[in-house]
Amino acid sequence: MKLTYVCFEGTPEELDASELVRHLVQHQSGMAGASGRKPLVTVHPDSDDEVDFGWLIEGEVPGVAEEGQDTVKAQLAFNPAAQQFIDFLAEAGSWASVGVHGIKRKTWQEGDPLDYSGYLRLRRKGSQYGGFAYAFASTGVINFRLQHGEAIEEVAPDAYPLTTGHRQYRVSIQIRDAETLKQALSLAELAYEAT
Repeated sequence: MKLTYVCFEGTPEELDASELVRHLVQHQSGMAGASGRKPLVTVHPDSDDEVDFGWLIEGEVPGVAEEGQDTVKAQLAFNPAAQQFIDFLAEAGSWASVGVHGIKRKTWQEGDPLDYSGYLRLRRKGSQYGGFAYAFASTGVINFRLQHGEAIEEVAPDAYPLTTGHRQYRVSIQIRDAETLKQALSLAELAYEAT
């Protein structure tokens, strides 16, 4: 996998006026599907500084509580397959008794909001397990409560085994396009049925 990180420094006006920046942003590899997105510059509620959240994700993220919408949208803004990730949440979140949740950090106390900055937990209500899938909005990576093996390879050839982390969550896939979305949904269904 090849990752490219580019940082442009300047005021919003300077960046908007730069032909070079505009050219680079429009021609980044992996950004082919991003032509419909619009740049968003907003003011963070706890600061007077301007914060650039990248690209505007329009509408609500399916299944995510209101308290987590802005955080998840900010993460999705840098995911080149954001729409496919949203489609995953919409489909898996529509299954019977499924909720999309943030997490309780170790310092969480009664009344604190859930944390949506790391990952989203897809959980079947009433299940004794923590969740059947953990989804990272910024990268499109999803970890499933499954063990890797031949059956998994047949359903999802792009899935890969994890060797670290919780022993129950050993299958992962990154949603990059329509094909990996389809595979992720097949894995999610297997994990959902097992919980």
